[in-house]
Amino acid sequence: MNARKSIAVVAAMLITAAGMTAIANYSNAAADSSRAAINATAATVITTLPAIEVTPSPEQLRELRGQGKKGGSASATSADTTMPYYSFASSEAGA
Repeated sequence: MNARKSIAVVAAMLITAAGMTAIANYSNAAADSSRAAINATAATVITTLPAIEVTPSPEQLRELRGQGKKGGSASATSADTTMPYYSFASSEAGA
């Protein structure tokens, strides 16, 4: 191997190392800026869904089961009840 080839290989390795260092520095700078933005918003409160409201309540269901045992199914159907459903509506919103 002559000296010119050795110098070319070393130069190529140095150029590659410089390029990889530049890419690493650029990506670290980008990550630092986004990390700062994330840390600035970390103290904010995250709004979540309100509590789930279930109708009828467990107490109402127990009452209906008790009425059904006493008077059969006719008394259970005559009670003022609605089908159970799950609501994500907020009570503050007037739902």
